[in-house]
Amino acid sequence: MNQQNHLNQKQLELVKAICGSLLMGLPVITIAPSAASASETNPCPKIYYEEPFNNTRSVPQGCPVNEALQQLNPEFETVPLTAEPLPTGVSQPPLPETQSAPVTRVIPQGQRISVTLKNNTNALITYEAIGHTEERTLLGREEVILQNLPLPVTITTVRQDGGLLDVIPTSTQPGMLEVLLEADPTFDDIKGTLSIQENGQVYVN
Repeated sequence: MNQQNHLNQKQLELVKAICGSLLMGLPVITIAPSAASASETNPCPKIYYEEPFNNTRSVPQGCPVNEALQQLNPEFETVPLTAEPLPTGVSQPPLPETQSAPVTRVIPQGQRISVTLKNNTNALITYEAIGHTEERTLLGREEVILQNLPLPVTITTVRQDGGLLDVIPTSTQPGMLEVLLEADPTFDDIKGTLSIQENGQVYVN
């Protein structure tokens, strides 16, 4: 009986040794974190800064302060969110604290307007109605009419010879705007940007 137990114990040790050597030969398998857990998430969702959550839900720790958190801790200052970029073709007037008065105002016709560009210089001028036309050229002493542009709209003009350019808009009749492109030595810019808002106010930058 003792001899039989001794044989069984030796056989058991032999099986353990064989299994151990097989396990040592297996490749090591590591589990990589999933793509979802590895990818970055937005720790400060924009919803915390929009109505109605901006004054009813406190932001997560480490995020810019919103109105709700400021109410709980008056010493905090709210941090305004960066404005999202406007879609192509949409213009925006200067901020209230920096804007000057509009240079003129035109009465839109069905939220559309036609713009006449008159090149009163002897130079070639490049112009574009952003989002509505390709970049085009206007010869010296010539004019062009951009018809039925939807508002708001931004028109850029650039003088190609490096000379100085003055952009002078004048409202002629409802739905029409005339823009004179003049050579003016009192300015130090070779380009001008015309912004026409939905209410017909016209800004020049």
